[in-house]
Amino acid sequence: MRMRAQEESGSPRPAVALGVSGSIAAYKSVELASRLTQAGVDVHVLMTGNATRLVAPLTFMTVSRFPVTVDLWEIDNWRPQHVALAELVDLLLVAPATANFLGKLAGGIADDALSTFALSFDGPVMVAPAMNPRMWAHPAVRDNCRRLAERGVRFVGPEPGRVACGDLEEAGRMSEPPVILRAVSAALRVLGEKVSESPRRRILVTAGPTVEPLDPVRFVGNRSSGRMGYAVAECAVAAGHEVTLISGPAQLPRPAGCRFIPVNTAEEMARATREQFANADLLVMAAAVADYRPAATSPQKIKKEGSPEQMLRLVETEDILRSLAAGKRQSQVIVGFAAETENLAANALAKLRRKKLDWLVANDVSRTDVGFASQDNEATLYGADGSCRELARADKQALAARILARVLRGKPKPLNP
Repeated sequence: MRMRAQEESGSPRPAVALGVSGSIAAYKSVELASRLTQAGVDVHVLMTGNATRLVAPLTFMTVSRFPVTVDLWEIDNWRPQHVALAELVDLLLVAPATANFLGKLAGGIADDALSTFALSFDGPVMVAPAMNPRMWAHPAVRDNCRRLAERGVRFVGPEPGRVACGDLEEAGRMSEPPVILRAVSAALRVLGEKVSESPRRRILVTAGPTVEPLDPVRFVGNRSSGRMGYAVAECAVAAGHEVTLISGPAQLPRPAGCRFIPVNTAEEMARATREQFANADLLVMAAAVADYRPAATSPQKIKKEGSPEQMLRLVETEDILRSLAAGKRQSQVIVGFAAETENLAANALAKLRRKKLDWLVANDVSRTDVGFASQDNEATLYGADGSCRELARADKQALAARILARVLRGKPKPLNP
């Protein structure tokens, strides 16, 4: 990984080349550059001539604190700027990416600073398309996008919503800066952990809580936010894998670039996971699935009728992990999660063996600084081969990259097959 830019302290900082092409969505890229800079990323902006007619280069230079490259013939010492910059940055992000830019990138055309830089850069490339929905649906654009995807270019969006011409229903609008920022962050994480070095896999991830209805307005649930599972999905997409995310009702934006299947109950989670697992190489079961559900659900809201007590009868739900592990193919890998409040190691190892898992990630959810509802997590990764790796406290995306880097390196050989 390049990450050559240095902070004053001497610790490495990631560096991103932000390409801005001539879409009205260029104004969003100013916020994106600002957010990346605030997140500790060095942002080097390259603009097309049309983009400068929409946003002044001085605006980007002010928020990024680096010069903006517009002129193909700008020379840095003895080398053109686009060549010098290609050796400095870790990732190229083009946001917005117009139909014209996508066509030039697909066809290998280099006629300005941005397109020439894109051909001289040998690292990961991410694009956030922005255009009229009819342009996005045009066969030529779709063909160009397929060619780029086959070469490993990552796409973030576009999304349905209002564009300059007023269209709302069809895709064409550039993804919002926070969504793009999450995708860039995941890409930098997997670069640092070398997750992209593993062969392309079909990865199934589950995330979030399940909710078990008592009546039309009440349910039995848990405090899972879904952040850990979403982070795994984001990092798996960033590493170039084919990802399906099955999610309970989490209040989080959908990760870009993956197939998304929403569910609510444990029964729905079990059914969707069974269906998708048949074609998966790796299952990361990060969802907090209810162990019990109400034995009966009232079709109407349960009224308070003056009784001081209510008795709630619960019945056990399906153990998804155990049933899938019992019938998995030899080549399939299953990663489980264990949220514990006591005896973490003993409980985690017992679950790993009882359910015949390949890996298990265990964390202490009794703590308030990590785990449920927290941006950070701290865990231990146990393997069926007896291995044990401490995962020091970090934000959940960083932890997800570490987990994927380990479990994608190979299937552990069970101690007692």
